Amino acid sequence: MVRHRRPADLAECVTALAEVHRLDGYPTRWPVDPAGWLSPGRLLVAWVAVEDAAVLGHVVLHGNAGPIKQRQLASVSRLFVRPHARGRRLGEALLATATEYAADRDLGLRLEVVEEDRSTAIALYERLGWRYAGHRTADWQTPAGIRPRLRQYLLP
Repeated sequence: MVRHRRPADLAECVTALAEVHRLDGYPTRWPVDPAGWLSPGRLLVAWVAVEDAAVLGHVVLHGNAGPIKQRQLASVSRLFVRPHARGRRLGEALLATATEYAADRDLGLRLEVVEEDRSTAIALYERLGWRYAGHRTADWQTPAGIRPRLRQYLLP
């Protein structure tokens, strides 16, 4: 089940994020304040995938810098699923919830993904119809001091 994230969910979301970080290296840099990182500036809404009150996945939408083709954009971010819960289409369910929310508000959706080591995420986005819109160099650095290349996607 996907539902709105509640303040009481944040501690378990941080625990889930730590599991993902250990296994996948996401996020690339562990945040100083993980709970704060899960609530980026201009946060519109956050959801969690839950089962028996356990948080299994997470996603947020936050406002973006401007319009594209006269349509405001929101960014999909902080999307992850706990390792033991993968293969159950929870990432897809979280994205579907975000997509429905955006459609109801006439928002366009965008997202970015680190190009290296994210083939599973890229495959999911492309399978769900997200369109590759280009790339850019990140404005942040990895722990090794590298600014990674980010793939940008739009949902048509």
